[in-house]
Amino acid sequence: MNAARIKVVVVGGGTAGWMTASALAHILPSRCCVVLVESEAIGIVGVGEATLPHIRAFNERLGIDERDFLRATFATYKLGIEFVDWARIGDRYMHPFGSSGRGAGGVGFHHFWNRARQLGLDAGHYGDYSISVAMGRRNRFAPPAQNGADGLGAYNYAYQFDASQFAIYLRRIGEKSGVTRLEGRIVTVSQDGTSGDIRAVKLEDGREVTGDLFIDASGFRSLLLRRNTGRAFR
Repeated sequence: MNAARIKVVVVGGGTAGWMTASALAHILPSRCCVVLVESEAIGIVGVGEATLPHIRAFNERLGIDERDFLRATFATYKLGIEFVDWARIGDRYMHPFGSSGRGAGGVGFHHFWNRARQLGLDAGHYGDYSISVAMGRRNRFAPPAQNGADGLGAYNYAYQFDASQFAIYLRRIGEKSGVTRLEGRIVTVSQDGTSGDIRAVKLEDGREVTGDLFIDASGFRSLLLRRNTGRAFR
């Protein structure tokens, strides 16, 4: 006998809300039904979203075609994170999404590099031994080699994209997977008098949305995490 489906209510849209809703609907279609509540009046923070390589695994899990995703979100490839003036003014350091150099005998490469510097040898900059850094400095990119030949597989990558466009893109995917979207502003949150668990959220137009599990993706407003029973949110 299959377990009953639970109703998951995601409060808030944007990247966080639609990533959550679309993932649940796609991965657990037989275990939950997903409702997302958002208001167009609030809108989405339109910023460039910087990601880590984990985003690739997320997209692949949802069956997202990379080229289609890149076009839809105005994305570009990201090979690492550059820190400017981090330790002191004038310093620049790029943290690559990949390894640097090659170790030997079970000893990591950074030990050899650091020892060379201690001996007064010209070991160069640590980033000189990273293909991610080398490509980044030259504004070049190529997908990692599957066989790792000549170190061309020893790196990973992420993306930089338009967050508002990514939310729109994920909404299409989520709704195709069965996510129900409700338009409206949440004004109050109802809790169980005994357990304190959230029982429902009430919208400005009077509708009440009940659920078994509520997920707060409302950003800085934090509508559920700072819930005040029976009181309107400002």
